[in-house]
Amino acid sequence: MATSTATFDLEPETVAARERWLAAESTRLCLVGELEGRVVAWTALVRWSARAGYDHSAEAAIYVAATCRRGGVGRTLVETALTAAPSLGVHAVIAQICTENEPGLALAARLGFAPVGTLREVGLKFGRRLDVTICQRLL
Repeated sequence: MATSTATFDLEPETVAARERWLAAESTRLCLVGELEGRVVAWTALVRWSARAGYDHSAEAAIYVAATCRRGGVGRTLVETALTAAPSLGVHAVIAQICTENEPGLALAARLGFAPVGTLREVGLKFGRRLDVTICQRLL
């Protein structure tokens, strides 16, 4: 987080904040990857919008610790989440990825997500305005 645009979080989350997020109605699914008893990756499907007409859509989020990237844990977690998504009523899955996060965009492409647009300068991190590519996969 401190050195990456893989997330636009600016401060580490507290355990209490993460517990509230996990318990929220908008969090449909959360999976974690562990290594030697330590969480090294997570993925989640969260409600795309609070409006009922979007209930069949979800945003996929993923984070993998720097020491475990490119080892397959992220891909495995997202594949598992995508397999479970239809049983949760999800038809469209959306991913928002910083345009300079090439590994994230490559992973999304390998998982069948297609870019559908770019939001210009919507993120601000490291004193820079950052673009976000919106990717989508229909299930």
